[in-house]
Amino acid sequence: MARIRKRRIRVAGLDYRWMVSHVDPGHVVIRVWHIATRGSQLEVQVAFDDPWLNFGPIITAPADRVAEVFALTPVTPRLVAELIQAALAAGWPVHGDGGPLRFTLSRDRERLEPASGATHRQTARLP
Repeated sequence: MARIRKRRIRVAGLDYRWMVSHVDPGHVVIRVWHIATRGSQLEVQVAFDDPWLNFGPIITAPADRVAEVFALTPVTPRLVAELIQAALAAGWPVHGDGGPLRFTLSRDRERLEPASGATHRQTARLP
């Protein structure tokens, strides 16, 4: 099993750690937390059809439809910074001690939507 790498990112003058984990062949979850306080964690599920796990279906799909059927854009530090900014705008209590704040990133990667079963109901747009 591959080692999970925890990365560091600085957004709006604060340092965070983040990591990406596979949920299934079509999704990953990004976990973010403030380094100093390890307060409330942010969890965002993102559609990502891993090319290694979906190689057969991707290469056999019609070339003109691959982009609309598969989510092949990887998670980058820029996306993570945008997720942090959107979550802060939606009221993420970075230094809080509650459970994780869970969102799902829309397929077009423009909105954070509350994950199913989440107690919060606020949607946020990415910058």
